[in-house]
Amino acid sequence: MSRGDRTNAIEKAEARKYLTKAQDFLETARLAAQDGRWNSAGLAAIHTGISAADASIVASTGIRSASRDHGAAVDLLRTAVPEASASQERQLSGLLGMKNTVEYEQRLVTEAEARSMVEHAGRLLKWAGTVVSAHLE
Repeated sequence: MSRGDRTNAIEKAEARKYLTKAQDFLETARLAAQDGRWNSAGLAAIHTGISAADASIVASTGIRSASRDHGAAVDLLRTAVPEASASQERQLSGLLGMKNTVEYEQRLVTEAEARSMVEHAGRLLKWAGTVVSAHLE
């Protein structure tokens, strides 16, 4: 992990809780997108990605990033989850790359950005579900 080695040990079974959070966030993102609330959809999609990554990392390794830099989760995904490919890394990095824009910048998230974020979050969550199932069943 190049962004610091701050991690916490967590029981692998806890991965299911992170997966549940990711599922809840994705449902919120989809509902917000249906209502045209692009900023809310984007933020919920970002949190979907973070929780999905946490679920896969915890299920695979029994650790979770404790870094304040969410990018550390991308490094952990790359180094600690054998099932992770460049596709999952790109999806998570892309979502995290929008975090500052969505939360702190004055510009608004566009419909195209929000829809893309929700789509990427959904793919990442689906993949994380397979990782959790493979490691916990």
